[in-house]
Amino acid sequence: MVVEDPACRMLRSGFSKQPKSMNVTEPSIGFGTAARDNYSKLYLSPEQAKTQAGNVSQGAVYKVYPGIGTQPDSKFPTAAATGFGTSSRSIKYGANKFPGPGTYSQEGGIGIMTESRHETSARTVFGSSTRDAATKVFLEEELMKVNYGRESPGPCTYTQPSGHGKQNDSKYTTYPAYKQGTSQRFAEKNTWKDVPGAGSYANNYPSVGKQALSTKQTGPTPKIGTSQRDVCTKKVFISKEHEKAAFGEISPGPAIAPIVPSFGSQTISTKRTNPTWGFGTSKRSPGHDNGTPGPGTYYA
Repeated sequence: MVVEDPACRMLRSGFSKQPKSMNVTEPSIGFGTAARDNYSKLYLSPEQAKTQAGNVSQGAVYKVYPGIGTQPDSKFPTAAATGFGTSSRSIKYGANKFPGPGTYSQEGGIGIMTESRHETSARTVFGSSTRDAATKVFLEEELMKVNYGRESPGPCTYTQPSGHGKQNDSKYTTYPAYKQGTSQRFAEKNTWKDVPGAGSYANNYPSVGKQALSTKQTGPTPKIGTSQRDVCTKKVFISKEHEKAAFGEISPGPAIAPIVPSFGSQTISTKRTNPTWGFGTSKRSPGHDNGTPGPGTYYA
């Protein structure tokens, strides 16, 4: 019979795992349980991975899906496909209601396109304008002056409105007009005795012409102009080239223009008056004429 020593009952071994937190459990080394094939799958470097190409792959077990048709993989979109319809036409319309080949209206590809989907190509046509219209095209001001007066309407083409009465043009003022009253003078009984006769009025001023009364406004009166057409037309400036053709026609003659001398005081402000010298008019000996000795008085 073994007798247990009471003093050794609470003693723990210093090896393996320590139950007391005050004692540190030393690291222990054991045999691993992993297979050797797992060690070959450990990644070390790209060069080491190249030497083991194909050792870890699962082999030719991939399933390659075709690129045509319905795609089972959500990463690849299924392309649109066109198929033949399976419905029967004869069920709804009958065999005699199908349109023939000549029934369809085929739009041509040349000319104006009626459908908005098709674009009308550019085309070239012959112009219908006359050659006279080309002369009216504005090019420059100097060239337009050559055609001065050619396209102007004649004298009888304008409609000249009257200067009397109501003016239709807003630029002209309609002057006040006078008219006969429509009220009856003899509406009341025996009022004709108090009405003066035709010769009783003292001053009857005419409404045509110049008005003597300040309360009446004199209307405008047109008159015939006295200027000559030939003289005024030739003075109209068209261009420098046209002015050269009439060189000297409007200029004054040689005897008309006053010739200003270049000596003496210049009357034109653009000319400068040169300095001049003159004899003085003051007296040399004012007040001493009588006291001055003569030539024979001096003793030389």
